[in-house]
Order: sequence, then C-alpha cells, then structure tokens
Amino acid sequence: MKKMFFPLLFAGLVSSCQNHTAKYLTVDVVNTLDANRSNETVEVPWSLVQERIGEVNPQELAVFNEIGQRLQVQALYKGQPQPQSVIFQVEVPAQGSATYEIMMEFDKQIAAEVGRLLGHYKKTAARLVPERMDDFAWENNRIAYRIYGPALMKVDGPSNGIDVWCKRTEDLVVDKWYAADLSGKASYHQDHGEGLDGYKVGRTLGCGALAPYVNGQLALGNNFVTSKIVDSGPIRTSFELTYAPLDVAGTPVVEVRRISLDANSQLNCISAMFINAGDMEVAAGIVLKNNKIPATVATADPAYKPLLAPDKGYVTYAEQADALSTDTTNNGVIHTAIIFPPSVMSNAKLEGNHLLATGSYKANEPFTYYSGAGWSKAITQEGALRFPTEALWQEYVAFEAQKLSNPLELKFK
Repeated sequence: MKKMFFPLLFAGLVSSCQNHTAKYLTVDVVNTLDANRSNETVEVPWSLVQERIGEVNPQELAVFNEIGQRLQVQALYKGQPQPQSVIFQVEVPAQGSATYEIMMEFDKQIAAEVGRLLGHYKKTAARLVPERMDDFAWENNRIAYRIYGPALMKVDGPSNGIDVWCKRTEDLVVDKWYAADLSGKASYHQDHGEGLDGYKVGRTLGCGALAPYVNGQLALGNNFVTSKIVDSGPIRTSFELTYAPLDVAGTPVVEVRRISLDANSQLNCISAMFINAGDMEVAAGIVLKNNKIPATVATADPAYKPLLAPDKGYVTYAEQADALSTDTTNNGVIHTAIIFPPSVMSNAKLEGNHLLATGSYKANEPFTYYSGAGWSKAITQEGALRFPTEALWQEYVAFEAQKLSNPLELKFK
C-alpha cells in the first residue's frame, strides 16, 4: 500500500500525521470465500501494535482503510488492566483482500475530538439493570438481549435462558425502553415504532443458553448471582455472569458465562466454563413455542419447523412474536439460531421443550459457540426488511457458519 496522508471522516478535522514521520502497522486482510465479507471484526494483538508503533495510548490510535476513511477502533482489555488487542471492522471482497493501516494520531487535541465524535456512534452497550430486578441487558445496533438476575427469581422463579428484544432502529434503546416501561409511559412488550420484547423464556434456555446435558438430562441453572463488564463498545461489548453452584450428577458445578456482542451482528459469542466439572456433554437450546409460550416437542406450533443441520454446525427455529393481550398487532416472526464452531456439534435434536445442539465439554476449558436472533420486521439502513422470510434468516446463519470455518486471514507488514 502506498504511504499517504489519510483525511479524517469528519470535515473540519485535519490530522497532524502529515507533519511527522509516523510509525504504522499495515494489515492485509484476506478473504478466501466466494462472497463479500462486510462489517466483520478483525483483532490485532496489542503486543504487535506496540512493537511497530511504540508505546501508545489506546485513545490515540487511528485506523484507515485504502481510500483514506478513518474507522472506529477499540482496544480490548479482556478483563486485564492493560490492553490485550485492538479491533476494527473491515470490508473485504470475495476471493480478495483489503489493506488497513494502524497508526498513532500525534495531535492529542485531534485525537480527543475524533474520539468524542466516534463515541457518538457507539453501537454496543451492556449493563446491570438493578431498577428492574437485576436484569442484565445488552444490545448492538441490530438486536438486544437480556438475562434474568437474582431479584427476579424471588418473584418469577428461576430462569437462566436468554431473552430477545427485537429492534427496527440502529439506535441503542435499552435504557430508553426500561425508563418508559418502569415509569408506566410505554410497555416494552408493545411496539411503539422501534421494536419490542416479544419473546417468552420461562424455565427454559430461551434463545441459545447452554446447560450440562448428563445422562440425557438437562441441568438448568438458576438466575445469575454476579455480573461484570469485561469490555464496553463501541465495536464490542463483553461481560461475565457467574451462577450459583448447580447439582450435575451429584457434583456442585459453578457456571461462569462470558458473552460478547459485536456491532452489526445478530449473534452472541458465548464462552462457558463449568468450574468443578469433568468432561461432560453439554447442550445449547432454543425453546419451542405454541401460542407464543414454551411448548413440548409434541405440542409445538406445526407452522414453524426447526432446521437441524449438525453436519454444518447450526440449527435454526422461528416463532410468532408475542403480543400483549390488549394488542392486536401482528408483531412478526422472531428467527433464532445456534452455531457451533467446525466439528464441535455432535448432534442436534428435538427433546422436551427445546431444540438442542449438543457437544463435548472438556474440563477446565471454555466451551465457545454462537447464538442469536433476527426479526422479520427489522429494517436495514436503506429501509428494506432484513429478514422478511425464514429462508433469508437461514441463509444468514449458513453464511455465518461458513465464515467460522473460513476466518479472515491477517498479514502484517
């Protein structure tokens, strides 16, 4: 890539890099698939950034693409006191490559102003919601989720499944929806133009939570007891939930669940550790529905048939979104999926009130997989429906599974 001065995305801001001999790290991103890769996150080790650029404050990093656009960049700490890596999102053509440069912005005033402006475009967020019985909620610019905390268990009983909030806006809405609902101004169970909570979890795994699956039995945990933010936007938000000991075949096992959600993705990356557990089978599950409530295999709504593709590493399901009893609105269809990395899914089946994807957990090692949802009423920035049909959702899931098998290749110069 020819060395050049890259203008900022924002008019009126001029980089001072042209007045210095800048140290930089060139990253060539290679796509081996026959399809374009868009808004995909790449990660560069912080040690390499320091090696090429020198000691740098994460807030002073700049990333530019080939046509001189300045991109959002985020330092990941992964729960450590110092940065562990740097991430940004790329666009790479089919069977092609794209080049990016990481450098330091020498002008601290410009770096601060750029950081402020880019901060307005934060696309991920997560927080504990103590004002709503200890919910933990997280979202990006496409979708939102929540998991139930200890206070709610005393009222509604245990539930460690994942809830889905459907969105038709790129804005972050969790704080707004909670405030409106708790004040009595507007229920988040009703679509007021931005989306709604139209998903029922109950005593199930909801949209893709994981559980030990020993001797043919799911060991469903209770609500989480502690939460911790690991990284917070604008590109990726990560957090960790810890659960009380759970009896698994006579052994008290503690689950530590780390969840990450990237901007522009429908899918959570979930990494679970089961402390004090040996090797065992685990299952990620999606609750089956009928009349918008959890149902068994025998009574699930026949209009929505699960897709089981364990040989390809994924399963999908669709259901009619919930509506309040006083609301006659058709709230569309919620599409859900679980994706396992290559060769990790051992089986997929319908059992009890779940669509299950099973795999083998190795003692003292995290079990990592993906789960998430889409909505038939969600719209793109161009105003088109994102997943109006189940076929389009399945196409999205199949491509995400294909990308896991064919990760982008990074070459550093």
